Amino acid sequence: MKPRTFLIVDDSPAVIKRLSLILESLGHEVVGTASNGVEAVAMAQALKPSAITMDIQMPQMDGLEATKRILHDYPDKPVIIITAHGQESTVVDAIGVGAKYFICKPIERDKVLEVLNKVFDET
Repeated sequence: MKPRTFLIVDDSPAVIKRLSLILESLGHEVVGTASNGVEAVAMAQALKPSAITMDIQMPQMDGLEATKRILHDYPDKPVIIITAHGQESTVVDAIGVGAKYFICKPIERDKVLEVLNKVFDET
């Protein structure tokens, strides 16, 4: 898989750090991070990353609304939803706004690699 650029959106610094380390260990570049959906929408437009990882529960604008707005402007942009186990209804909501990819917490390198292989085989 060729190197890609990523925007990580999460209000947890620990999750941002974990995802950054995993993505970089896989040869990718994290071009930006955002801690809420408002920042995510603006940064997606400014940075034009290859893909975005998106937490759901965040302040100011949640991940579902941010995903909806980003996919409105960039319908082919891969948005990978980061969700906790047991949030099946959230996954259904995310599919409803156009998300196609999901990683369940706890975030592990093998899970990230598996999802990225799906993302970039299809795009």
